[in-house]
Amino acid sequence: MKKIFLDADVLLDLLLDREPFMDDIATIIEDALSSGTTLCVSPITITNINYIIEKLENQRKANAQRKKLLKMVQVENIGQSVIHKASNSPFKDFEDAVQNYCAEASGHQILITRNTKDYKESNLSILTPKEYLAKMGNE
Repeated sequence: MKKIFLDADVLLDLLLDREPFMDDIATIIEDALSSGTTLCVSPITITNINYIIEKLENQRKANAQRKKLLKMVQVENIGQSVIHKASNSPFKDFEDAVQNYCAEASGHQILITRNTKDYKESNLSILTPKEYLAKMGNE
């Protein structure tokens, strides 16, 4: 089964209708859901998205979007080893390090984000939604 790990930024693009980014991630999600590809996130993605939407919009919208998101994604586990790796990693941003090591520990090879520069220390294939769609179009 194919799995794709999604960073919070691309999911916020979808949930907050952020143009011009929303269309690419919407296409990825639609394709994944129709093909049986599993879309995965870390637990902190869920909490961060909830917090951001609640601050930008309101609690009711945050609750609705969180429930919508949880129908689309599988939440991977973060354990002590992931936190230790992230704490001792060369990543500049701790949250990005946690996302990266969560994806690695869960067996992912691809992480989709718009902030590819934040993952230059990663061993994963780090792609923007546009790059991912182009890659999938060539397979």
